[in-house]
Amino acid sequence: MNNFMATGEFSDSAHMSLSSREMEIIDLVADGLTNQEIAERLTISKRTVDNHVSNMFTKTGSKNRVALLNWAMDHGKICRDGFNCCSLPDSDQVDSSDL
Repeated sequence: MNNFMATGEFSDSAHMSLSSREMEIIDLVADGLTNQEIAERLTISKRTVDNHVSNMFTKTGSKNRVALLNWAMDHGKICRDGFNCCSLPDSDQVDSSDL
């Protein structure tokens, strides 16, 4: 079954997890940096940043940077101006005694 919806976006079940580098780049995109500025900040090539951003578009079903940031906020990946700022532990950091 194809997880691509009629709206042109992927359903939640189609979302793949993002790498730590991709999450780092999303944070910098949210700060308003261009791909070139991100590359300079992370000391990687702009082409590498372009590839990461493209991969994130594919993984999240986003068509542009605004949609990517909306996806990240909706999924608790980024926090902006006090909105969506709960701190949930990563799944590998949850201790069974906490349950």
